[in-house]
Amino acid sequence: MGLINTEAIVLRTYKLAEADKIVVCLTRQTGVVRGVARGARRLKSKFGASLEPFTLIALVYYEKEGRELVSLQQVEILRSYFSLAQSTEIVHAMEYLSELVLEFTPPQEPNDKLFRMVRACAEALAEVPEALPALVRYFEVWTLRLAGFLPNSRGCAGCSRRFEDGENVYLSGDNGLRCRACAGGTGIALAGEAYAQLRAIQKVGPVEFSRAVRSVRVAVWQELAQVTQVLIARALEREPRGQATFT
Repeated sequence: MGLINTEAIVLRTYKLAEADKIVVCLTRQTGVVRGVARGARRLKSKFGASLEPFTLIALVYYEKEGRELVSLQQVEILRSYFSLAQSTEIVHAMEYLSELVLEFTPPQEPNDKLFRMVRACAEALAEVPEALPALVRYFEVWTLRLAGFLPNSRGCAGCSRRFEDGENVYLSGDNGLRCRACAGGTGIALAGEAYAQLRAIQKVGPVEFSRAVRSVRVAVWQELAQVTQVLIARALEREPRGQATFT
């Protein structure tokens, strides 16, 4: 309790009263935090443009025992992604990715791997914005993996045989990936090229990944989405609100 200093990524903001905002952040030290930024909507607010979505900030907040909302005291911009806001498609993507973080992350439960993944994806999107479809899939896969909902993609859940490069695999109703023989004509098919990208996502960082997949067909990301988004919906027992935009 008391004053907390931490690196944070702004996920969402909401209007509060006439001049304030509720700010939802993913912090490195304390996980997802919701707080009040007093006067943030005033023209000459001390917060300025620091509370825009996906802005990387140095945050100082005050936490009082028994209070759900913390009080934001100081904010310093470490990295701004304001230029991304010029694209409506990217803005919608960032809203969807924020939703995934909030759905899969319990409040005030630190997760350094998740924080670093979100930060790195924002960097990749700023550097290679044309890789948006690939980066959305990257984010979905790693969110599922860090939350424990991504099936083993190395081998068949039925016979335990290791999948070969370029092999078609199938997502079964129990969320396992199976070979053609074990799937028995059921499940959601993932063709060899899409399966290869599922494996590649888990081996490299998002910046390197986004540079490497510039020539990959959009249809590949759409096919991979059929698997990632089914896994997300099964884990949450519903579809996220922003999911339909990025199939």
